[in-house]
Amino acid sequence: MISGRKLLVAALLATVSFAASSAIAQNAKPLKIGLLLSLSGPAASFGIPERDAAELIVAGLNSQGGVDGRKVELAIYDDTTNPTEAARGATKLIREDGVVAIVGASTGSGTLAAAPIAAREKIPMLAPNATISVTARESQSYPYVFRTMSNDLVNTKQLYEAAIAGGAKKVAIFYQEDAYGKDSATYVKKLAEERGAPIVDMASAPLKSIEVAAQAVKLRGSSPDAVIMQVTAPALGGAFVRAAKQVGLDVPIWGSMGLGQKSFIESSGAAGNGVRLVVFGNWDDPSPRQAKLADVMKAGGKSPQGFAELISTNGLLAIVEAARKIKGDITGPALRDELEKLCKVTTYSDGELCYSKDDHDGWSTDALTTVEIRDGAFKRVQ
Repeated sequence: MISGRKLLVAALLATVSFAASSAIAQNAKPLKIGLLLSLSGPAASFGIPERDAAELIVAGLNSQGGVDGRKVELAIYDDTTNPTEAARGATKLIREDGVVAIVGASTGSGTLAAAPIAAREKIPMLAPNATISVTARESQSYPYVFRTMSNDLVNTKQLYEAAIAGGAKKVAIFYQEDAYGKDSATYVKKLAEERGAPIVDMASAPLKSIEVAAQAVKLRGSSPDAVIMQVTAPALGGAFVRAAKQVGLDVPIWGSMGLGQKSFIESSGAAGNGVRLVVFGNWDDPSPRQAKLADVMKAGGKSPQGFAELISTNGLLAIVEAARKIKGDITGPALRDELEKLCKVTTYSDGELCYSKDDHDGWSTDALTTVEIRDGAFKRVQ
């Protein structure tokens, strides 16, 4: 039989142990995560909602105790949609702010510029963009770069197949002059050649362009049955759609998922009616998971703008889930190792996150939806 004295000692030890555990949790080193995003420049329509959603998710996590007692802290850097600035930002976030992982950059070009720095410093980058070369296995940066959405190898093929299924036999391409545009345009051309139906013409413009009538005229001259836009900047996409209408390029236009934003609808105006896209989420007709994120955004005073909110929170939640599996210090290499084991993880996006040693892309076609612009909204195409 246990004496009263022994019971008292046991109770005191339990109290001390609990107090010590609480103190350790409260004093635990914060989990510092970097956001390397385009908060200004042509890709700000991605970067700003990416930041807003991440901040709201972190506020929610911290209100519930953080990550196993660790408070989550964000260090934010605006790369101004400039690859050189993205590289500079990665260096600052790692060496000065002490982050253990980075969500970014908003653009593929920014990620490709920053990734070698992150890899050298052994800090995982969770890239919220579809640029094909970002997760290329032959890249020296590959071990430390993960994608927070489906690869454009998946997205572009789905887009091309949808255009062909709509009856197009001769396809032209309009693309933006950066890593994303060039990679995806080259891949569409490869898909077309495999089908024995080469692309009839291609035209391009810098990311910041708003005068693209000459490109629309050039494509009109090749008499395509459809045009695929490999463009992510809403202003550029909207400019091309309006120019196509003005010069009589009256064929179906298909847009890449980067244009699945309200700002693209606004930029296109009436000319945007009928444009179809393959998108990673649709706020005008959200899935149940997306609706939950919309509730979080609205409760925080923000209105969802596009799929940017989904892909930044995908990266953030992947880091958090990996961090929870680490016993002891949370370091870049430890996070990288756990990220490669993450699978069947549910986020606010459709589909499931699943990384492996041989696949850092995470999502597939089950996260994609085909939509059409009608009456100022994205309507799901069955």
